[in-house]
Amino acid sequence: RDWSMPMHQTDTLFHKSKISMSFMFGGEADNHALNTVPKETLVRVIKAEDGGLHGQGKWVGISTGFTPGHESDFMQKYMAGRTVIVNRK
Repeated sequence: RDWSMPMHQTDTLFHKSKISMSFMFGGEADNHALNTVPKETLVRVIKAEDGGLHGQGKWVGISTGFTPGHESDFMQKYMAGRTVIVNRK
């Protein structure tokens, strides 16, 4: 078996057709291609404005402890795999 997800390899996949109001079996090139997702799902994210209230201070998302580079102690512990302790007998 190769690296592809099972959804991308099946000829019996049942789904909505992208060009008509119908259902079909099998893959469609744009929806189930091996190289990428449908183009309308690809987005580009750019900075719109400074964060914080009225553009002052830090963006509120930074204070959550979940954003990259601003992880809380718990999040760092979670990413290191130390939030659950398994006792084996």
